[in-house]
Amino acid sequence: MAGFAAACSGGGGTVDATGGGGFNFVQQSAGKDFVPAGNRHEAPRLAGKNLDGADFDVASLRGKIVVVNFWASWCAPCRAETPGLVRLSKANPTVAFLGVNEKDPSGAKAFVRDNGVPYPSVVDRLGTLAAGWPVAPGLPSTFVLDADGRIAARFTGPVVPDDDLKPVLTRLQAEA
Repeated sequence: MAGFAAACSGGGGTVDATGGGGFNFVQQSAGKDFVPAGNRHEAPRLAGKNLDGADFDVASLRGKIVVVNFWASWCAPCRAETPGLVRLSKANPTVAFLGVNEKDPSGAKAFVRDNGVPYPSVVDRLGTLAAGWPVAPGLPSTFVLDADGRIAARFTGPVVPDDDLKPVLTRLQAEA
């Protein structure tokens, strides 16, 4: 089949001529963008209630490399990438992981419990948090922030943690 859509909602994201909305993305391959250290910009604000109702702000993770995964429990590619993200988060205790749950907190709570997801997820009930990020339409999308809170990498569509994220984490750990 020539036109298979990997994301949960229609439309595809492209990197524009200015580097992805001013974030200086350099496409590594389809759906995989990296920003060289000297060209990175601070990540947009990301704060809200987590699935347990407690306040959470990604700024509290400054000083650590952070993987931010925009997801939903009803999204098949999101469900497929979760076991790998859980494994990678447990294997990298110096890297912080944060989910951003799109529009389904009740389903998300059960999904997180049933899949043993050890990291928090901020609830984005209306999509307003995602709207501030250079996210392609559709889920999942994953970002990697460097220890200074700047966007270092973006993955549009599902990630294969060992093949996609692990090399980026290794590269960022070497920068420190």
